[in-house]
Amino acid sequence: MAAVYTLVMLGGTLPVPLYAFWAPRMGFGPFTTTLIFAVYAVGTVLALMVFAALSDRAGRRPPLAAAVLAAAASTALFLVADDVPTLLAARFLCGLSTGVCTATATAALGELAGPGRARRASTVSAVANMGGLGLGTVAAGLFAQYGADPTHLVFRIHLAALVPALLAVAVTPETVADRRWPGLSVRRPALPRQRAARAEFLWAATAVLAAFAVSGLFSSLVPSFLGEQLHVHNVAAVGAQVGLLFLAALAAQVAAPERWAAGRRPAPAFLMAGVAVFETGLWTRSLPTFAVGTLLAGAGIGLAFRRGIAVTQRLADPSRRADLLSTYFLAVYTGTTVPTLALGLLAGPLGRNTATLVLAVAVVATTLTTALHRPTTPTA
Repeated sequence: MAAVYTLVMLGGTLPVPLYAFWAPRMGFGPFTTTLIFAVYAVGTVLALMVFAALSDRAGRRPPLAAAVLAAAASTALFLVADDVPTLLAARFLCGLSTGVCTATATAALGELAGPGRARRASTVSAVANMGGLGLGTVAAGLFAQYGADPTHLVFRIHLAALVPALLAVAVTPETVADRRWPGLSVRRPALPRQRAARAEFLWAATAVLAAFAVSGLFSSLVPSFLGEQLHVHNVAAVGAQVGLLFLAALAAQVAAPERWAAGRRPAPAFLMAGVAVFETGLWTRSLPTFAVGTLLAGAGIGLAFRRGIAVTQRLADPSRRADLLSTYFLAVYTGTTVPTLALGLLAGPLGRNTATLVLAVAVVATTLTTALHRPTTPTA
């Protein structure tokens, strides 16, 4: 289950370093790149609000199989893409796949781990998510820079890997005992019923929204920062720099002391320090400073994500686990999307550096608020 989760998440970031090839070939600019990202976000949000919670009633395996098939369809479209509409369709399907998989696979891992192993399940879920995102950009950059076919080879390999992933879903034990096929409907974001639990969940969701806003801001900046300001045009370097953020998040989840992962303040501290340092690197055009900020911010993202997963798993009604996880991941992807779209809108009138600074201040203010609030109940 963790391997399937990782593979689907990996597919979500494979295109990130490849826009440098597609843009001149298809004749589009930064606005279209932002639009393609927005379509991915629309697919993800639609999946989380309509499809992801179905697994609480239909079982975990059918939605996961659908997510793998959607990932395969998306990958196939990337292989044949020669115009912007095909890229848009590919990214939309990729968003659907990612949205369904995140909530459903996280719920399944929690149930497969069994009672008393919630911490282990939360760690494995977080590692699969972050590890897949980080490996996607690194793999795409390496294949694009050093492979024979920059925009096709990595997708051929990913498509082949999805075949055993579908078989893995088929043989994984089903963890939902009372299954029935539900009707489709747009669901309001689920929240815990008890007031104190609801407040705890919302604070955790706000913290992860701010953390992934840093991720979205960073991912939007890296290609232009390296290419336009530092004149680094090696695609592998671009993929590695983006991947560094997620791999730092992965390392923090695995290696950080438990008191850091469970506490409310370590993640915001790392995030704010990371934003301050990589903003300094951006303004001074210093790649080493930018890289240090990347490591610090990545650690903060990893800690916030792991803690948020643990809180959500603990507060979720067992019969509606994927429902609450869908709300949690809705916060994650909202955080990823908003800065990217805002940067695309503000960069024109304000300039990229100033627009980035405005967004960074907003993210830091939100992060500081989550760090300073006083919980009404014991936290995870």
